Amino acid sequence: MGSGGRLGNSRSGVLVACFIISVAANGYFIAPASVLPLLVEEFSVTKTVAGLAISAAIFGTVLSQIPCGFLMDRYDNRRLMAAGTAVFLPASIVGVASASYPLFLASRFVAGIAGGVLFVLGTNVVSQLFAGQKQGFVMTVFIASAPVGFALSQFSGPPVARAFEWEVAFLTYPLLSAVGFVLFSLSWSTPIKSGDPISLAQFGNALRNRSVLIVSVSAFCSYMLYIFFNSWMPTYATEVLPLTLTQAGTVTSLLPAVGVIARPFGGWVSDALGYRRRVVVAASLLFALPGLYVIANGVSSMGFAVTMICVGFSLQFGSGVYYVYARELATENSGGTTLALFTTIAFTGTLVSPTVGGWLISALSWPATFTVYVGIGLFGIGILLLTTDSRPDAVA
Repeated sequence: MGSGGRLGNSRSGVLVACFIISVAANGYFIAPASVLPLLVEEFSVTKTVAGLAISAAIFGTVLSQIPCGFLMDRYDNRRLMAAGTAVFLPASIVGVASASYPLFLASRFVAGIAGGVLFVLGTNVVSQLFAGQKQGFVMTVFIASAPVGFALSQFSGPPVARAFEWEVAFLTYPLLSAVGFVLFSLSWSTPIKSGDPISLAQFGNALRNRSVLIVSVSAFCSYMLYIFFNSWMPTYATEVLPLTLTQAGTVTSLLPAVGVIARPFGGWVSDALGYRRRVVVAASLLFALPGLYVIANGVSSMGFAVTMICVGFSLQFGSGVYYVYARELATENSGGTTLALFTTIAFTGTLVSPTVGGWLISALSWPATFTVYVGIGLFGIGILLLTTDSRPDAVA
């Protein structure tokens, strides 16, 4: 034990703290999804407008990544974590205390910026403190915090809103992030930085890193498939398959849930294969594509559930490895910037996929939409042939 009530420099303490903070941020991002009818009633808006509450936070997250990457490679990440928490807490609280929907959206946007900063900071901190033979496994354990946050939000939102008020469901996440930050502060007492401060020239070079851009585009394709399944499979199951909306939602919830197992397992496999990150992420996409064919050709309710579990496992088997892969391709002193560039491109897939999927379904058909997404998956695999595997001993 260190002095002043600190735990000393505890890597495990930092991992747990960053995991908790990430669960809070990701839970907050998706929080409106489970209580959308209550938002519609509270603010007297349409369902479409209520859905902007999710988009506002994710849009803020995407915009925050590149600036945060530059800061992570220049300053002590502990201070940035404090600043991110200091913004996330009040921004999350102000929105639910307002009777104005525009102010609620504005607060979601600001909190989304801060939450995005907290997530990528956690990724960078964990990757630095656990660089070595087990980095792939530890990193993907941390990345599993995202589906944990989603699951926590989806399952706890409705009962908390029923027992108290819908506002309480949103207040859970800033309070959880505060707990995580206290643990983080107690767990590490020395500066956490990528190395020497990144120069503007190095920053520009990091943004033009061809290998990182290629891996990020592949991850963009993976996220497009993942979010397409999350967004549109409940509708498909009710329109084409003999499932009710409740049944379809329950089955679809299995998709992110299996990520708690799939993401760390993918990291462990990539380490066990001699850090073959490219093989793992390519296989992750490849093995998910038959699920589109199976669903498009009609399946039973049980077949649909099994397929969703298999697709969810396959896509998330590689989703955490992408982060490790991208950072191991970073140039000198640019680990944070590289992660930020990667998440900006990859997260954009989550923004565009629901809209693209909806447009394709309306303009073409379900089978044609599935075919397009198979093509997206194949492109994500093929583009990886243009780059090499990473070198874990050269992490920036």
